[in-house]
Amino acid sequence: MSDEPPKVTPVNPDKGVYVFASGRKGSGKSVICRSWFDAYPYDRIVIDVTHDLHDDLKRDGVEFEELKDGDMLPARLPASKRGQPDYKPKTWVYRPDGGAKTAIDDMDRVVGLGINRGPTLIWIDEFGEISTGNRTPPNVRRILHHGRHSQITLLLACPRPMDIDPLAISQADLVYTFRTAVPDDRDRVAKNIGWDPADFSRINAQLAAPPYGKYWHTKYDQGADELWIMPPLPQRRRGQRPIGDAEDYAHSA
Repeated sequence: MSDEPPKVTPVNPDKGVYVFASGRKGSGKSVICRSWFDAYPYDRIVIDVTHDLHDDLKRDGVEFEELKDGDMLPARLPASKRGQPDYKPKTWVYRPDGGAKTAIDDMDRVVGLGINRGPTLIWIDEFGEISTGNRTPPNVRRILHHGRHSQITLLLACPRPMDIDPLAISQADLVYTFRTAVPDDRDRVAKNIGWDPADFSRINAQLAAPPYGKYWHTKYDQGADELWIMPPLPQRRRGQRPIGDAEDYAHSA
């Protein structure tokens, strides 16, 4: 682990950035994803499994169009007007019916709406609901393998990494591990970023105890091959805080 403070990873929507975050409910996953979401300047798609994000965005005054369930899903989204003088980014939010037999296929159809339309952010909250038992539907698999070619920025969050497609971790540019209590889950993250599992588990386990606290977390930068111990996220999550500012507070421990 380096002694120098981590470099801020800039939002690069024309290239696409993959972010993966794991941890218990309320530990910070959605906060870090929301920071990336708020900073993204182009069109955005949100798959809101718990229906919490819909309410948060609505309360915060974020304009969005809701994608309806089942057969009412569109065959495609309108072409992006990026680059035109009157361009204004659009946001679509999809709240799946978790009890429907077609829930996974419906979520995958929504993911597919973001492919081949230029720079687009796709945020899948509770990723384990669409990639479970190591079964990953085709559009999600396509993005995990080739999404950067389509200029996709991908935000994935889940509490239990053990059961998801390992590509979601190994392909991520940035891996945030919040309060991930189960050792098997920590090992799954460590093995897929190429970090020693025993060392990774020790570091993350110690963050739940003094002098730290349950909201401390680690951040792994795949490009730099650096693992950082990170202090709690700023309390302010709503406003227009760019991701660079959100990460400037970080220091190594």
